[in-house]
Amino acid sequence: MQINSYAKINLGLHVLNERADGFHNITTIFQELNFCDQITIEESQKMSFDTNVDWVDRNNNTCVKAIKILQNHYSDLPNFKIFLQKNIPTNAGLGGGSSNGTATLKAINQLCELNIQEKEMKQFAEKISADSTFFVNGGLQGGEQKGEKLYPIKDSTIDTQILLVMPSIRVQTSDAFMFIKKYLVKGKTDVKLSQMLEELKVNKLSSELFYNDFEMYVFKTHPEIGKIKLEILDLGAKYASLSGSGSTVFGIFSDKQTAQKAQSFFSPHYSTIIANPKI
Repeated sequence: MQINSYAKINLGLHVLNERADGFHNITTIFQELNFCDQITIEESQKMSFDTNVDWVDRNNNTCVKAIKILQNHYSDLPNFKIFLQKNIPTNAGLGGGSSNGTATLKAINQLCELNIQEKEMKQFAEKISADSTFFVNGGLQGGEQKGEKLYPIKDSTIDTQILLVMPSIRVQTSDAFMFIKKYLVKGKTDVKLSQMLEELKVNKLSSELFYNDFEMYVFKTHPEIGKIKLEILDLGAKYASLSGSGSTVFGIFSDKQTAQKAQSFFSPHYSTIIANPKI
């Protein structure tokens, strides 16, 4: 069977205090996009994994990790042959790896008729990564704690034209956290998820609430990415931001024509795509 594995963006991302487990609490709003990888999976005598790119480890990746998590829980689970068609770049802040892991969980649940319910599926997904839990239901959700405490958002939408500009720059999340850690003061941010949700209800994304703390690190170490954000805004986006801790900058446009004009400005130099929110 084949299953799609979708990307996400963060509408605002605030890093809060460090936790006892070494992770950080965050506040963010996740939006799933219709930009995706494809995973083909079937039962097999032995475990095998392949992909169309050379930067995914064949033995240590989120698809294989998802299978091992399920095999540890279900002792009679078979092996699988997996092919991952990667379209979402790595270390780009789009959640590609996290999404791949959750998509694999979903595929095996369906393929083997395991009847895993939502609560348990989220527990399995959390073992893959903090963001993986979001992809159990996807859509538009608020996220707190490590990103795994989620609040489905039903009464809000964002404009449908989302331009992704994806430089071939890899930003390591661990490096980004190490950098901004120096600037964190416990509880220093006044931004609350409830405030962000109120603005989202009226389709307003103010810079006072909807900014990404990782821009401080990424724009300092890669000024080229900061320049992309400014150019997206100059080209008519009503909102632009870094996504996650990665290198992708996205712009939200009110109409397709303006988004396409902006895409043509960037496309000779960068990988770009116009995606739509997945509800």
